[in-house]
Amino acid sequence: MRGLRGTYDCPMTEDGLDTSLSLPAGLEGLSSADAARRLREVGPNRWVERDRLAALRELASLLFDPMAMMLGVAAVIYYLLGETRDAVVLLVALVPVLGVDVALEARSRAALARLAEAAALLAEVVRDAHIQTIAVEHVVPGDLLVLREGHVVAADAVVEWASNLSLDESSLTGESEPQAKRPWLDDPDRAPADTRVFGGSPVLTGRGFARVTATGAATQYGHIAALVASAPPEPSPLQRRAAALVRRLGLVALAVAGGLFVLALLRGEPWTQGLLDAVSLSMAAIPEEYPIVLALFLSVGAWRLASRGMLVRRLASVETLGSTTVICTDKTGTLTRGRFQVVEHVVLDPRSSAHDLLELAVLACEPDPVDAMEQAIVAYADAQGVRPATVLAGRTLERDHDFDVVGKHMSHVWRGPASGDTVVVAAKGAIEGVLSHGGGDAMARSQALDANTRLAQQGLRVLAVAGKRAAAPGRLREDDERDLVLVGLLGFQDPLRPEVPDAVDQCQRAGILVKMITGDHALTAHAVAHAAGLVHADGDIVTGDDLAALDETARAARIERASIFARIAPAQKFEIVDALKRAGHIVAMTGDGVNDAAALRRADIGIAMGQRGTDVARATADLVLLDDNFASIVWTVREGRHILQNVQRAFLYLVAFHIPVVALTALAPAAGLPLVLLPVHLVWLELIVHQVSALVFQAERASPAVMDAPPRPADAPLLPRAAIRRSVLSGSLLATGAFALYWWQLGPRGADEARALVLITLVAGGQALVAAERVSLGHAGVPFVPRTWTFWIVCLLTALSLVAILAVPALASLFRVAVPEVRHGLTAVAIGVAAVGWRLIGAARPATPGGPPADVRRPGPPAS
Repeated sequence: MRGLRGTYDCPMTEDGLDTSLSLPAGLEGLSSADAARRLREVGPNRWVERDRLAALRELASLLFDPMAMMLGVAAVIYYLLGETRDAVVLLVALVPVLGVDVALEARSRAALARLAEAAALLAEVVRDAHIQTIAVEHVVPGDLLVLREGHVVAADAVVEWASNLSLDESSLTGESEPQAKRPWLDDPDRAPADTRVFGGSPVLTGRGFARVTATGAATQYGHIAALVASAPPEPSPLQRRAAALVRRLGLVALAVAGGLFVLALLRGEPWTQGLLDAVSLSMAAIPEEYPIVLALFLSVGAWRLASRGMLVRRLASVETLGSTTVICTDKTGTLTRGRFQVVEHVVLDPRSSAHDLLELAVLACEPDPVDAMEQAIVAYADAQGVRPATVLAGRTLERDHDFDVVGKHMSHVWRGPASGDTVVVAAKGAIEGVLSHGGGDAMARSQALDANTRLAQQGLRVLAVAGKRAAAPGRLREDDERDLVLVGLLGFQDPLRPEVPDAVDQCQRAGILVKMITGDHALTAHAVAHAAGLVHADGDIVTGDDLAALDETARAARIERASIFARIAPAQKFEIVDALKRAGHIVAMTGDGVNDAAALRRADIGIAMGQRGTDVARATADLVLLDDNFASIVWTVREGRHILQNVQRAFLYLVAFHIPVVALTALAPAAGLPLVLLPVHLVWLELIVHQVSALVFQAERASPAVMDAPPRPADAPLLPRAAIRRSVLSGSLLATGAFALYWWQLGPRGADEARALVLITLVAGGQALVAAERVSLGHAGVPFVPRTWTFWIVCLLTALSLVAILAVPALASLFRVAVPEVRHGLTAVAIGVAAVGWRLIGAARPATPGGPPADVRRPGPPAS
């Protein structure tokens, strides 16, 4: 047994595609000019046309906004009572109220539009005699599509050239078996079913070229999509909770408003005044901001994730991120760089040389290699003096046996050069799969396994290379791969990403389990896990064969315990995710292949690889990781927690601030006093609430300790009860102080000055509430003073608007307020701050950051 060391680096291509694929003779694509003309004639390749009435429906939904409807009703009532000026004021007030909603909706829509643009699917076509990558929407009838394993067919087409091509058409036909396709060069209208491919179907194996016959709504998927296009999108769980909360609070508000109206009638007051009191209370009490704020936070959060390399395909996944308890991650390309280097080869066959090994390894690769490992093999062989072009010269590829997911190997059958009828079979793959087709006597097999173990202990990924000569290709694959001779091993190094150890440590401190799933040898996975700092012990490593040998109960327990899964078949990924979900975990799962689609769909958060992932994986996943980096997954979980924190803060602020507004609107009429808050005041306060809750809290930075807390249980209430109690108490104290001040000043100063003091109290208390709710969730490291410019800008604008209301005579008349004495104004500020300020005592004291549980198992060195 001889060994030779060396290094040659061959990175994966950026887009993962082989643009050097040769165009078969006789096939031609369109010219760019012809394609542009056809695109103008038939339109973009969209299965569902964009809704042209969406803008009108959005406008209608804004007009039916509860606040807008209340303002309209109040304006009509004021007009009927002869209060024309107040009626006009309320109608004019619709402009800023609707304007805030429009601005927030526009910001949300713009964020989603950027995401949709980034999520646009791509297709490969032949244009101007070259293979080009274009947006799926630009595919036109007559285009020549390039079909490869992992692609999703962009439009209906007829195959004109194929090599071992099969597709998954189960979503159209219900047929679960792969559908083999053959070429058809005759009239496309008479093409048999086994020559047709349909848009939306994943390519499972092989390669091919197909001529597009229908695009857009004319495709088979287009017909189906048109039937369901009108179905409204499903709201996320958090959105459903917010909607239910709004409904409950709205019903309570209407009930209280009705009671206030009845009370006014019983006291002999005019029914019109009682109706105005009831409408004012409804305007103050209905919390219509909740769904608006939530939609804004989710969509802007999704856009922020996209800016950091994580494309959100389903908004519901944003809120689920904060509850993630397990991340099941690939090793290659996610924890590691996915840039393979052949650093060692070992010759095992006594009759073969290093040259023979590398020549056979080149023959076991594709002629135009796409796979990063095959590219590394070819480059390494070339660096060692084995020229790939010379090896392939004069040879013809007779058979191309695809990767066997069970044996984890593949093989090629070559004829030539100038060797009569003899052929060479070249195979490569996991040593277990290769040895199952040959490998020599017991001693030779033992030596091979020892060499494989030695390389794996170094953290190398190992491929076995085997081959034989035969008189002719066999009738079946089994014939070609029978009695192979194991010639040697290749050791690949795939460097760990430098940012991974810190990302893994963050997960473990946050109570998130990280489970590595790989097809590599257990020792290789163990070495990588040790370098990454992944918590595990020897008993935490399980192989696919180990899982297959266990019954369902024992398998579930082993999956729960294990941290490293090695030699895992794609189908077993689904079993792992399913077992973890049944155990109560919230599972995030990464995947890149066609066979990962089921596991991605089963996971709570399916994460597809953006660089090396297939179209099928990306179409199935909830998130697309654009840089294939595990650290980005951890940052995404962190951002998911951050978004949830800010939603909670905003909602707690809304709860606290609505209490004094509702109480002041209801208490004064109930006590027989003049109204404290008129509709114009409610409109003004509504604008403040919208700005603070939607802008200030959305811009709030994450707590430094956001990843030090355990995951939030999926069934936990949106708002912690202790935080709700504090917010309710703060709002109640603010309401009590403001109403007491109003009552005290109403007699000597009159209603106008008393109202002014109430507004000052609410504004001061509202700003204190922002600071209080920022620390209400008890997160460590939140600074006492807000550090975002948004907060200070909103505070300044709020203060300036209050000064303008008090100082400008026209506005003072409109708001029915009078400038109070300075000492009374300072008293109002003190009451507002004091009502909430008690919560800030000790808030700046840092909490002790969380750490890993006491029984956490630290990674040990690779086993020898």
